[in-house]
Amino acid sequence: MASDATSPSEAAASPRSRRDRPAKPALSREAIVEAGLQIVREEGIDALTMRRLAQALDTGPASLYVYVANRDELWELLFDAAIAAVETEPTDPGRWREQLQALAWRTVHVMAEEYPGIARVAMSHIPAGENSLRIAESLLSLLKAGGVSDPAAAYAVDLITTYVNAIAYEQSLYATHADPEHQEREVERVAERFASLSPECYPTLVALGPQMTHGDGAERFALGLDVLINGLLSTPAEGRLTAWPVDGHD
Repeated sequence: MASDATSPSEAAASPRSRRDRPAKPALSREAIVEAGLQIVREEGIDALTMRRLAQALDTGPASLYVYVANRDELWELLFDAAIAAVETEPTDPGRWREQLQALAWRTVHVMAEEYPGIARVAMSHIPAGENSLRIAESLLSLLKAGGVSDPAAAYAVDLITTYVNAIAYEQSLYATHADPEHQEREVERVAERFASLSPECYPTLVALGPQMTHGDGAERFALGLDVLINGLLSTPAEGRLTAWPVDGHD
């Protein structure tokens, strides 16, 4: 008499019902942003493509466009979510310069080390998300507490953030280089090049070459920020910039 029982090998060969499989997490804008941030954290901004993101979410690239219009919108969402880690604090007029330095350094750290390469997003468009606005508000408040004029402070939001973004992006490139001592080797290479120059052809470069390679990244960043701040305090900015038509909604 034939048995109705299924052998183990036959059971293993049987197709598995979809109902028996673990359900995929529901796709949402929040899930897309979190998956994108994880890719940036672990692999860097260059690894982030719509195809790579869809793979991480176990879906097809077309499904992502239900929640984000294009890669530009995705990058803007990711950037604002990343800089949520940048803490701001109430302005203390007696410590405004120290607070500004600390805010700038925290921003560099987040963009260069926690989310390597994401500063490139801020260099390709003007961020206007909630966290970008929060940081800009803090920056303006600190500059005003230091006596920077309204026109200079308004301009400084662009000037200082451009400096911060550039430093963060440069640091992220060094941080993700295959050679961990690449930055040191670059400085040594440039120092040797300056030392080999002809004093007749390049008298100033030869004289100042050793000083041009002084200071580590943190020291040079802090000095550069002080140069910007001091310039903002001493440079008249009233009337230097003309209004664009959009300012008056013409």
